Amino acid sequence: MKNNKKRIDVLYSFFNAIRGNNAPNEYQSTLAVLKKLLDIHSEITDEVSDDDLYEIMRDVADSFGVANPFPDRNRFINIYRTLQGFEEVTWTDIIEYGDSRAKFRVPEALIDEMEKNFIDGFQEVLIPEAEKFSPCLERLIMTHYDSHFTLTSMEPFYYKVLTEMFLGNDMVDVIQTSIYKYEFSSRKFDLILSAPVFGVRDKAEENSTFICREYDLIAAENLALHLNSEGILSIILPARITFGGGDVKELREFLQSMYCIKEIADLPSGIFENTGVRIYLLTITTGRTDEVTIKRYIADTENPRKDGLNKLIVQDDTFVLEDELTDMGDWNIDRIFESQDEDWTKFQESGVKKQELGTVASIFRGKAVNKKELNGNIGVVNISNIGEYEIDYSGLDHLDEEERKITNYLLKTGDLLIPARGTAIRVAIFQEQPYPCIASSNVIVIRAIDNSLSTIFLKLFFDSPLGRKMLVTRQQGTTVMNISYKELNNIEIPLPSIEEQESIADEYLKELEIYKKSIQEADNRWYSTLSRLQGRI
Repeated sequence: MKNNKKRIDVLYSFFNAIRGNNAPNEYQSTLAVLKKLLDIHSEITDEVSDDDLYEIMRDVADSFGVANPFPDRNRFINIYRTLQGFEEVTWTDIIEYGDSRAKFRVPEALIDEMEKNFIDGFQEVLIPEAEKFSPCLERLIMTHYDSHFTLTSMEPFYYKVLTEMFLGNDMVDVIQTSIYKYEFSSRKFDLILSAPVFGVRDKAEENSTFICREYDLIAAENLALHLNSEGILSIILPARITFGGGDVKELREFLQSMYCIKEIADLPSGIFENTGVRIYLLTITTGRTDEVTIKRYIADTENPRKDGLNKLIVQDDTFVLEDELTDMGDWNIDRIFESQDEDWTKFQESGVKKQELGTVASIFRGKAVNKKELNGNIGVVNISNIGEYEIDYSGLDHLDEEERKITNYLLKTGDLLIPARGTAIRVAIFQEQPYPCIASSNVIVIRAIDNSLSTIFLKLFFDSPLGRKMLVTRQQGTTVMNISYKELNNIEIPLPSIEEQESIADEYLKELEIYKKSIQEADNRWYSTLSRLQGRI
């Protein structure tokens, strides 16, 4: 962009000039007020007094719906009179650079993917809450100059800035409205690009006309209603749209019955600065399609939140028939990729007996523990106690409780424990202790219901690449693991004869002991050597 560096330098010198006068979250609005004031001032031929300038500035601030950024008149005059090169600053600069850390922004690499839904020729395009697309908004409109754009914003300030940005452009309409209200517009569109509000606790009123009360899901339903024939909605949504029950499931069924799901894409974590929630990019159309494209993107940098994001790379890419997606009951793309995985295919084609885990084991969550007692009579196994091979009993919390009140939660030897949430999947087998123990509510317990299953054999399976993939596919929602214990009932596991399971389990335990002994001997020798050498210094 021409003179881009010069404009950025002007912006930073401006931020330095107002530092101390305005808080960082006021920089953008202060910048906009001064920009508009300069535009007005340049059109006035007569000399303007300092008092008149100050009054005009206050009127401009009011028109933007913001408080007076300069309560001190003299401070305002000193800053305004010393502005240099400010004519280089554009409204695009203000909306893009002014508040990038404080406001939600759609990364340019993700906008590039959403832009692939444009077609050549005229289209009616809607970009609600357009300030979120600021990194590319001007470029989108310039590139697709033969399309008509409608930009919306709920906030008076952004509505005013967007209006100033596209003043005189007949192919752009700017509207102040909310896409979370029914009939926010009477128009229909060929293409809608949306990044709605998500991650907030507030919900719409109980008497809402929409299926769901969460604002992001309201947006999905409401925007789809504003699609023309053959129209496309490209919308960013949290992962719960793919697996949630209740009204979320009802919304999925509504979208599949009234529209076509064109694409479901899993986005990498860390690409949004203000959320760690697992995010999907959904493409919904009023046109016809028999196939649903399934994608998983990865970032081109190891830590996009820290290192930035230049490009989204397709890691996995497949498709399912729309009828197959409907039959699944959810949009779990991990399960779709699992069913097409080479290890899974080999497993399915093998002659080994297979059975759903819930038919040979009972699966339950541990007990919620609100109060811990240092000398309590009940041991509590937490996620932190579950190691890669064993449970650390020395670090257990304790609970002071009558044993009869926790009978249903008491752990038994052979119980397999898995963290229900966290950042890593670890599987360990419980061994009874001299005192009764329970698992916390963040731990899932799997207990064999008869002698057809060895939980040690099951641990070995869950530790295998295929078993680990199966656990991951039961993960719900976010970058932090959240496994539903009910989902584990449906996992299909290999179930050879109990004799073969026990033979494998016995060899595992024997070799584990040898491994632990070798590690201990190596540690002892190493620390002994260190002590001996340090004694010679």
